[in-house]
Amino acid sequence: MKASPTGDVAAVLLAAGSASRFGSAKQLAPIAGLPLVRRAAQAIAATGTELVVVIGAYAGDVAAALSGISARLIHNPQWELGMGESIACGARELLSRAAAPSACLLCLADQPLIGVAQLQRLLDAAAADATRIIASDHGATLGPPCLFPAEFLAELTQLSGARGARVLLERHCSRVTTVAMPEAALDIDAPEDYTRALRLLEPGAATAALTPLRNSA
Repeated sequence: MKASPTGDVAAVLLAAGSASRFGSAKQLAPIAGLPLVRRAAQAIAATGTELVVVIGAYAGDVAAALSGISARLIHNPQWELGMGESIACGARELLSRAAAPSACLLCLADQPLIGVAQLQRLLDAAAADATRIIASDHGATLGPPCLFPAEFLAELTQLSGARGARVLLERHCSRVTTVAMPEAALDIDAPEDYTRALRLLEPGAATAALTPLRNSA
């Protein structure tokens, strides 16, 4: 599926963590024959959105898994500090440009049920009102993938530690538009999450029955 171009929106894909709970490089865990990180990157690329990938742990292997995909890889030397630092790293890259993008689409590498159609729903909501933060409604919480207009990039650069962009969703709750995204309820943190993802992605599996799971932004 090839979506329509999205102008100067830039996507930041987070793929820097060590996946300590998973026990190995979950970015490289195969889903339908593709490493998780490549699956996520291909979905973003198919929307026509520019792609920036933040790497850290397993940097060489993750870069190799993205071979042939048009993306700018940014190494976060402080990836061990947590997701917040990786978000900040990606936001700093966008702000360092002569012309910053109009918005940042923030994505995780470990949400295997997020594809082109789901990302396009967020982009369509942003196109309807470019002043709004667009957040995925997982069912029990809001989180990634989410889109922040450029005015929030400076705040994203101030994130650190394990807490991610949810702090901005809470701080600016009156500016948030939500998009129903039950597919985002599944992220792969532990081996049992991976097993569940494989089961849900089997031919004929009913993903509509997803129940809210933990997630972070």
